[in-house]
Amino acid sequence: MRIIRNFIVGLLLVLVGIAAIMLIPSPQPPASKPWEVTVMPDNNVQVFGIHLGKTDYKTAQQALRVFGKTAIFTDPDNKATVEAYFDSVNLGGLSAKMVLNLVVDEDKIADMLERASAGKLQPSGAHQHELAEEDKQFLLSSPVAAITYIPSVRLDEEMIQERFGAPDSINTGLPDDEGNADIIWLYQKLNLTVIFSSNNKTLLIYQTK
Repeated sequence: MRIIRNFIVGLLLVLVGIAAIMLIPSPQPPASKPWEVTVMPDNNVQVFGIHLGKTDYKTAQQALRVFGKTAIFTDPDNKATVEAYFDSVNLGGLSAKMVLNLVVDEDKIADMLERASAGKLQPSGAHQHELAEEDKQFLLSSPVAAITYIPSVRLDEEMIQERFGAPDSINTGLPDDEGNADIIWLYQKLNLTVIFSSNNKTLLIYQTK
């Protein structure tokens, strides 16, 4: 009986130890925040671990710790852009949607469109074309030219100025049907555009020089 009792006590201690270990929060790897921007020697910026104009899409996914989806978008004027989009990215405790614009030659885009699916109309008026698998693989080596960051929490003007300082210039967009217009802040050195909208969330757009 003593042997059985000692075995049970030992087993309980092991289970309690395992439970205690599981309750200890694992350390989160460091992650840059949207206001942690570094101007690189080529005068482009690095943000979220992505050096615009240099970092390819595969490496960008590793930096963001999530896989994105790629597509070609054509606007009503048939201008085409190649984008990778992420429905949810969590970095440094902040949640956001993100869009990466990828650098692809126009001739290559035309070839990709021939293999892509018929465009699906989007609310913006653009058409989204699903890519062939071979083109999705090709895009892994394409550099990131721009990042659009859309935080889940709306960042107001005071919060942006606290993080980035005063903008170099402030512009007003065209009013919508209800008479509301976007407020656009420009930061020249960071090549950053911040768009405040009364109807939508704040957008942070980082671009190459």
